[in-house]
Amino acid sequence: MRNAVVVGAMSILSGLVLSGCVTATNADKTVEMRVGETKHLTAYRGNSCSAGAPSYADIVGRLPKSSIVNYSDGGLSSRVSRDCGKRVPTRAVNGTAIATGSEGHRYQSGTVAIVVK
Repeated sequence: MRNAVVVGAMSILSGLVLSGCVTATNADKTVEMRVGETKHLTAYRGNSCSAGAPSYADIVGRLPKSSIVNYSDGGLSSRVSRDCGKRVPTRAVNGTAIATGSEGHRYQSGTVAIVVK
C-alpha cells in the first residue's frame, strides 16, 4: 500500500514538473506583497523587436487569470528581451494583491511566482 502511495505521489509530482507548473523555487522571479499592496510584475513588448510598446488594452487579454491579484497598467517601460537580444520598449504590468495565497504564472518576459501574505 505504501509503495502505491509513493508511486502515485511521484507520478503527480512529475506531471506537474512536465506540465510547466511555475513555483517560487523554479520561477524566474518572485514578487512578495501584502493584501492591498501594488507591485510591478512583468512587462510586455510589441509583436516584433522593432515595434513600440503595446497599449494595455492590447495585452490585458493575454494576462493569465489570477485569484490573488488584480492587474493594472504600469505605464511605459523597457526591458532587455531575450528574443530580441536588446533593450526594447514595453508596457509594464502591475498587480494589486486582493487575497492571500501564492500563484505562479508564465508571462511574455518569463515566469513569476506571486506570494501574497
